[in-house]
Amino acid sequence: MEHLLIEQILYWGSFLVFPWIFLLWFLRKQKKISSFFLGFLSLLTLLFLWARFLEPQIIQIRETTIPANFSQKIILLADMHLGVYKGPDFLDRVVQKINKQEADMVLIAGDFVNHSSDLEKDFASLAQIEKPVYAVFGNHDAGMAGGNVPDVRTELGNILGKYGIVLLQNEILPLENFTLVGLGSNWAQNDKLEILQSISAENTVVLAHNPDSTLRYQEDMRSDFTLVGHTHCGQIRIPWLYKWVIPTKGNFDKGLTSEKFTDLFITCGLGEVGLPLRLFNPPTIDILSFQKKK
Repeated sequence: MEHLLIEQILYWGSFLVFPWIFLLWFLRKQKKISSFFLGFLSLLTLLFLWARFLEPQIIQIRETTIPANFSQKIILLADMHLGVYKGPDFLDRVVQKINKQEADMVLIAGDFVNHSSDLEKDFASLAQIEKPVYAVFGNHDAGMAGGNVPDVRTELGNILGKYGIVLLQNEILPLENFTLVGLGSNWAQNDKLEILQSISAENTVVLAHNPDSTLRYQEDMRSDFTLVGHTHCGQIRIPWLYKWVIPTKGNFDKGLTSEKFTDLFITCGLGEVGLPLRLFNPPTIDILSFQKKK
């Protein structure tokens, strides 16, 4: 549980910024350092306050129109990472926002947890979603997050089922306007892409966690659209630097892109891992409006 201890230290240690602010005020009164350097330290402190305490609590709604051969409005979520940095109160706010949106369904692209100690309590709000919900697991759920983290897929799957969420683990689900495919975790080597070869129906949407799954797509695999999370869109989007920390083999980032065998959409997610910070990249609920081409 080394990673859990480190994240707890980072979480609680971040509150030391408040005595640091008092120290800066004291130094300013005493004129112990130059006003320019003090101003620079103050600017960095304000940036840290924003990235640590304010931006991670902002929940933005982002709508994207996607040309398709069918019409559907889908809410896409990913990377809640409840546990160390975020808890059920945050998820309750997310659910309230979801219920105010007009959409046909909600898709959750994995990574529910970040060392959650009470899965049933943390995710109870999901039972209040007033739309059909379909989900897949991510690498954190499968215990593939570095360090000694548990695989919670069985326990979490039972809880999600109790809350009315349909969990897809390498399964094909025909819906009214399209075929939904849910893949297993890429890092757990459980994304069985061969099931895409058995699909003959048009309009296939693949729900996965890691965009790296698309690197193994082949021409005979049916996938018109693939919806994923995992990247956090860099989480801390410092220009030119953030892409170095995105944990993918492919050159993936955010939003809608056209890949070799699929159109790919990456959501920036809702939670944080590693550092309890978000910068220029608030937690996001994506609304994907698939509109039939004229």
